[in-house]
Amino acid sequence: MNKDKAIITQVAAKIAAELIIKSENLEATCADWEMAFNYVNEKLQEATGMSEEANLNNAIRTFNADVMPTPTITATKEPIIQSGGSIQIAGKQHGDLPNWLISACMKAGVSKVWDNRDVAVGTRRPWFKQADAVDGQEPAAFWPPKGN
Repeated sequence: MNKDKAIITQVAAKIAAELIIKSENLEATCADWEMAFNYVNEKLQEATGMSEEANLNNAIRTFNADVMPTPTITATKEPIIQSGGSIQIAGKQHGDLPNWLISACMKAGVSKVWDNRDVAVGTRRPWFKQADAVDGQEPAAFWPPKGN
């Protein structure tokens, strides 16, 4: 992490601490802080041109590169097998899917997940769990990466 990004991260952490309402429940307070930190950090990085998107655009210009298309994401109740690295949601989807999930699913060979964010955020439960596991196979579980 370069010096400028480290300063932005520290500022975001301080702002997030001031934004949240502290409670007796440490886990809930930490979850609130994490959510506020992620939001503020993202907005500060966008404002200063240090976001991942800005870095990607700079790399594309520098190396005259082509960008691979983003995988298609569908939300269905019925299992539909699609090719091309798409991720499907079993049951109800709770908001936009994060980029880290798509990468993690592709790496684990998972094409369909349950979206558990409605009950998992702020707990130790996984945010997403594999919905297409074969009988006898332990379903893969996905948590947000540290710092997200």
